[in-house]
Amino acid sequence: MGSHLVSALGCAFQTRQWQEQSLLQAEGAGELKRASIVNELSGPLQGEGRLEYQLLYPTDPDGEVIFTGFERVTGDWDGLSGSFVLRHDGVYSSRSGARATLQVLEGSGSGGFAGISGEGRLFAKAGERNGEYTLMLKRG
Repeated sequence: MGSHLVSALGCAFQTRQWQEQSLLQAEGAGELKRASIVNELSGPLQGEGRLEYQLLYPTDPDGEVIFTGFERVTGDWDGLSGSFVLRHDGVYSSRSGARATLQVLEGSGSGGFAGISGEGRLFAKAGERNGEYTLMLKRG
């Protein structure tokens, strides 16, 4: 593929590690937590994602958990090797699972991913330790 070509791809992720810690709890206002996550990526984009989330858990156990975070993806795609950072902004509920928008951070690409840009979506079913990223990536 040539430069500045946009590619659509779906890749699966499997969560290999999830370590969560409480940061702050306010009476009647939910709890702020941090999660350190390691994902294994498979499909057209293969490799590993190291992700740090900030999560706000509601006081209502059936309410939505709001999360934001950054993931350094290191891997191989279409003959390229390197890494880039995805910003995650999303919500989780016990009924609908996790869904988030993803954005490749400008200037975060290294190696074969230098100059990469793009966006996408994350989806995972409730209670599952796997899911899917759907990405639109543009080479720099």
